[in-house]
Amino acid sequence: MSGGNNSDFWRVLRPTKWPEAPSWMSFSTLIELEICPRRWALVAAEYSDIWNNRGYPSIPQSSALEGTIVHLSLQKITGALIENSCPSLADASAILTLRQLGGYTAIIMDSLERVLLPYRENPRASAVLGGIRIRLAAKVPEIRTRVQRYLSRIRLEPRTIVHRETVIHPERELRHALQHGTYTEVLLQASKLGWRGVADMLTLSTTQCEIRDFKTGAPKEEHQAQLWTYALLWARDIGLNPAGRLADKLVLSYDERDVEVPSPEVSILSSLENEIKKRTDVALANLQSGNPQARVSLENCMYCAVRHLCEEYWAWLARRYPKDQETKGKYIDIQIKLSSQHGPSSWDGEVEYGPAMHAGAPILLRTENLAFDLRPGQRLRLLNVHASIPNEEADTKNGHHLIVATMGSWSEMFMLSRL
Repeated sequence: MSGGNNSDFWRVLRPTKWPEAPSWMSFSTLIELEICPRRWALVAAEYSDIWNNRGYPSIPQSSALEGTIVHLSLQKITGALIENSCPSLADASAILTLRQLGGYTAIIMDSLERVLLPYRENPRASAVLGGIRIRLAAKVPEIRTRVQRYLSRIRLEPRTIVHRETVIHPERELRHALQHGTYTEVLLQASKLGWRGVADMLTLSTTQCEIRDFKTGAPKEEHQAQLWTYALLWARDIGLNPAGRLADKLVLSYDERDVEVPSPEVSILSSLENEIKKRTDVALANLQSGNPQARVSLENCMYCAVRHLCEEYWAWLARRYPKDQETKGKYIDIQIKLSSQHGPSSWDGEVEYGPAMHAGAPILLRTENLAFDLRPGQRLRLLNVHASIPNEEADTKNGHHLIVATMGSWSEMFMLSRL
């Protein structure tokens, strides 16, 4: 972690305003609310003491950004192919279309810059953004191959231009009935249900209605549920689909292959709609308390981007001793209190919370490129630090075995405000 322009960011602060319940529910939002209402609320809250943007500053993840680059590149290329009436990548006109776009490398580099743009004013990303750009740029040839694999399995339907029925929704938004053809990034919404979702690709022909979703990660069970949700939203979208036509082909497009998901029948869609209503009601009710529940577990918290703001998480860490001895020598989270400076870039302190550690155990913190000055008495929350816990025969200090915590390039340090 290196220095940033906003030192106030590196403090553990409460939100200046908790978020309202989402006006529209989506599949990803529901999953997030069900996993941990507190996490969703902390991520979506306002932090005017930190920055003017909405939500808590996120930390960029290379793998997630790479997936987004693939998505953006596919969106740009398929959109241009559709515009030029190219049925597939194998068509002769596709070569000219790609040349007009500048070629694969230019498209991917443009997508790379687009995914990094929102992080330029993000105080949490300043330390790692340059390194991420270098790593992603080095992966352009690999990303190009991935994009080509996805495109090779797609056949596009030319669009038919006919009279379009227009529906004015309560939000005064004009939505037109889709005609035959292929469409990308299709916003599906069921107003009565209060749900929205964006389908990566929707193709309508005289014989078939296909919804395709591109997945850049490993297959998960929830992927089928997401596609079924899109099928439901399409069936209930009176703006884009006033005739209530059902999707009869659902495709999960993974890196190496396509997986066709069985299309839900009318009765299954009705059952799914009832289930979604119940789950939505429960999820929204959990936000009404003003103090959303923190569902603390190793699975839920391991990659949580706001765990340093969650008091329940740190109290839970203290209860993980002694069964979690496998944390020794790995990257973990620790809360400590500094006692004195040990050297130019190291400090002595004691553990307050940490897995496989006793409260009060002595700790040596090795630091680098700090965003704020350290002083004795400060209480710190350290994320993703390498912890070295000696064996029983190692030297001790004050009757305890000395723990060594080393900050790395992906470690983060947050200071707790004085009580």
